Amino acid sequence: MLKMNISRVLALKGIDNAYVYLKKQGYKHNKAYHLSRSLTQKVDVDDLEEICLGLNCTPNDLFEWTPSKPENDIEGHALQSIRRKDAAVGLVKLVQGLPVEQMDEIERMILEKIKKSKPTNT
Repeated sequence: MLKMNISRVLALKGIDNAYVYLKKQGYKHNKAYHLSRSLTQKVDVDDLEEICLGLNCTPNDLFEWTPSKPENDIEGHALQSIRRKDAAVGLVKLVQGLPVEQMDEIERMILEKIKKSKPTNT
């Protein structure tokens, strides 16, 4: 089954309440409720684009796939790339219990990774 899971991306970004986030983004109660609980059966592409722009993500980040039948669980199939095996853990929650010096080291690593991923103007 293919479903949209906004809560996963929000958790990774340190946002605990998907419903509150979506309401702040201007979504009405019903749509925010359904999106936040992964109950949406259809997604308007304009909404999908707005969500992706707001969260700096792609549609693949928002969707997850679980095979509906064992015979659909095909190794190497493209849908395997959006099969989520682990629960989302926000980075903030992940490092909260670490000593400060380890947090500093992680921050340096992240900043280095960000610097390397930015295109250079040549």
